Amino acid sequence: MTGILVLYDHSASICSQMARLALVEKELSFQRHAIDIMETNEQFEPWYIALNPLAVVPTLKMGDEVVTDTITIVNRLQSMPGPDLSGDDTTQDWLRAIMALHYGVLLYRNRLDPDGTAPQIMARGKFLQRLKKTRPDLEQLTNARLAGNQRFQKLLKDPVEIEKHMSAARGLIQQIADALAKQAYLAGSSYSFADCFATAALARFTIHGLADDWRGTAIDDYYARLKSRPSFTAAEVIDTGTERDL
Repeated sequence: MTGILVLYDHSASICSQMARLALVEKELSFQRHAIDIMETNEQFEPWYIALNPLAVVPTLKMGDEVVTDTITIVNRLQSMPGPDLSGDDTTQDWLRAIMALHYGVLLYRNRLDPDGTAPQIMARGKFLQRLKKTRPDLEQLTNARLAGNQRFQKLLKDPVEIEKHMSAARGLIQQIADALAKQAYLAGSSYSFADCFATAALARFTIHGLADDWRGTAIDDYYARLKSRPSFTAAEVIDTGTERDL
């Protein structure tokens, strides 16, 4: 690996927080390039699409090498100098399980109009329609995003679907609590990439009012230890405020 490490991210993005934690815990020097994925939709700019064709964050650039997808990014970091964060043979299972949650449901379920619509999701759909007309080169991407936007709007109107995703979040909390009842960290006796992901997830759960679900479990001490690590502040993990602050 040659060249400066540059992380293209968004401050409140949970995946960006995971990547920042991994970089900080690996004790790697890196620069951040903020991508405004909310107001100006900078992720759809041609220069960024050239880096990340899926128009998502984070993206890690290492000299001429570009790495996308959060799990791929942290696994790529393991081969770099610094502490060994590989954990045991459950690490990859934890990364996939934590990433599998639909964090958008947790974010928008408390931001719905009386008729069940989410104004921000509706606005995003309108933006994508405009983008499809003005950027024919992005037709495949915009079609996929529009289809996903429509599915999300439909999901948010269905209380049963919302509860299904909330149950999945609570199920993950229970899995984490069960693992921590046996060992100090998720993937063994030392801090690993699994804990980077869990830190960001528990921070987001705190914002969503789910902290009561782990009161009295081993997560209480675990999350306190995670927050006391210098990486929590250095990576700018967010666990205060409400959904409207994200």
